[in-house]
Amino acid sequence: MLSILIPIYNEDVTKLVKELVYQCNRQKITFEVICFDDGSRQSYKDKNEVLRSVFRVNYVELSENLGRAKIRNWLAKSARFDHLLFLDGDSKLINKSFIKNYVEHLPSSKILVGGRIYKAKQPKNIKKILHWKYGSLRESLSATQRQKAGFIHFHSNNFIIPTKIFSEHSFDTNINGYGYEDLVFAQELESAGHEILHIDNPTRHNKIENVDDFLKKTIEGIENLHDLYQSDRLKTTRLIKAYERLKKYKLLGITKKHIGKRINQYEENLRSSDPSIRKFNLWKLYQFIELMEK
Repeated sequence: MLSILIPIYNEDVTKLVKELVYQCNRQKITFEVICFDDGSRQSYKDKNEVLRSVFRVNYVELSENLGRAKIRNWLAKSARFDHLLFLDGDSKLINKSFIKNYVEHLPSSKILVGGRIYKAKQPKNIKKILHWKYGSLRESLSATQRQKAGFIHFHSNNFIIPTKIFSEHSFDTNINGYGYEDLVFAQELESAGHEILHIDNPTRHNKIENVDDFLKKTIEGIENLHDLYQSDRLKTTRLIKAYERLKKYKLLGITKKHIGKRINQYEENLRSSDPSIRKFNLWKLYQFIELMEK
């Protein structure tokens, strides 16, 4: 019935996997859990080693790092059942009925997206506030909010897809680094006529990045977005919409100049205890405009 696929990179997934096994057994469903370690540090491999002895769990350590897209495709090729549940290794189950909530929708020809949330309490570490705040405000959305925007709010951290559909529409392995491979995947699904159904069945995102790592990954994502937009492989995102609106009204130059004068102030704010998401969005827009002008 259900293959649960978990890519691992420097995460201890033992609690997650054992809770998944427990919930699946409670539902009395046919299932398997496949975990591929994508080149983690040895300390994490040592922690996850115990999974080799857990019934219905297949834990494999890969000899090289495959990256976000390729490892998910490999996990899917190793699966035996009709539906694939993809979960990130840094996920935490916050609902004792997580599996039950999904099973109630199965079998299904739709792609089911459960969503993600962040801890309600702000991190004490100032360096982690930006990521937490952005995730809480922009990613922790209800199914109704996510459904309105279709594939724009698709995230690959928590979703179910029929194996047959995934065999026809896998993740694009030409997208390197961090960012937007999930939106390209979801856009392709929608274009092919497959329905994406958002439901309220979130996991909690547990790996909060410090501000320097978060900004670095954001830059990587914007570089990917630039390449995808230029090659017409990704039609729209919030950032693309903002750029195209400014271009239409010939406001790109003045906008870049306005933000550029304040870019150092914005970066200082993003590293503060009260980062502004508006300034973060303007900072991202500036980076995108710069790339588009090269």
